Amino acid sequence: MKSLLTSFALLSALALSRASEATEVEPLSTTDAEGVTTREAPAPPHAEDHPTPRLKLSYERFSAGNVDGTAVPLEALHLDTYFLSWRWLRAGVEAEAGRGHGTLYGGAASLKYGLVGLNAGLQLPGRVTPFFEGRLDAGVLAGSLDGSLTVPGTTTTVSGVSAATYLYARGLDAGVEVYTLGRAYLSLSLGWLRTTWGSADYEAKIASQSAGLNFKNVTHDSLLFKVGLGI
Repeated sequence: MKSLLTSFALLSALALSRASEATEVEPLSTTDAEGVTTREAPAPPHAEDHPTPRLKLSYERFSAGNVDGTAVPLEALHLDTYFLSWRWLRAGVEAEAGRGHGTLYGGAASLKYGLVGLNAGLQLPGRVTPFFEGRLDAGVLAGSLDGSLTVPGTTTTVSGVSAATYLYARGLDAGVEVYTLGRAYLSLSLGWLRTTWGSADYEAKIASQSAGLNFKNVTHDSLLFKVGLGI
C-alpha cells in the first residue's frame, strides 16, 4: 500500500511538472474590441553568453638582448589565469619559465629564466574570439658557462661559472582564440615584447681603467609568438 501511495505521489508530481511546463510555453491569447481572439507566439529563449577565457597554457618564442648587441633566442611555457573575464574585458596574473642559449664575450652560455606578472586586455567573445592584451612581468635570469671564458680587460680565465640577475618585461600581443569543444579553445597570437636585464659593464671598466665594476641594463625589443590551449 505504501509503495502504491509513493508511486501515485511521484506520478502526480510529474504530471504537475509537465502541466506547468506546458503552461509556460502556452501561447498568450488576446481578444480585440471586435471579439476576435488571437494568439501570440511565445518569446524565444534567451541565448546564453559565449564562454570567455579562464585559463591558458601557451608555448612562446622571443629573444632577449645580449651585451654585444645581438639577440639571444628564448623559448618558454607561459600560463595565463584570468580572475576577471567579462564580455569585453579580461585581466589576470601570469607566469612563465623558459630557456635559451647564447654567447658571452666569445664563450657559450646556457640561460634559464622565470617571470611572474599581470595582464589585461580586450576581447570580443564568440566561437572565434579576437583579443588584444598587454602584460608586465618581473623575475630572474640565470646563466651558466658551457665552457671557459676570458674576463674582458684581464688575463683571467673562468669556467663553470653561474650567475643570476634581474629581468623584467613588458609587451603587447593580439590574436584569436578558436573554441573547438565546449569551453576548450586553441589560441594563436603575435606581438611585441621588450625585455631588460642587468649585466656587468666590462666595457666601462676597461675604458676607465677602474678597479670597480659597474652594472648596466640590457634592453631589447623582440617579436613575440604564442600558441596555446585553454578553457
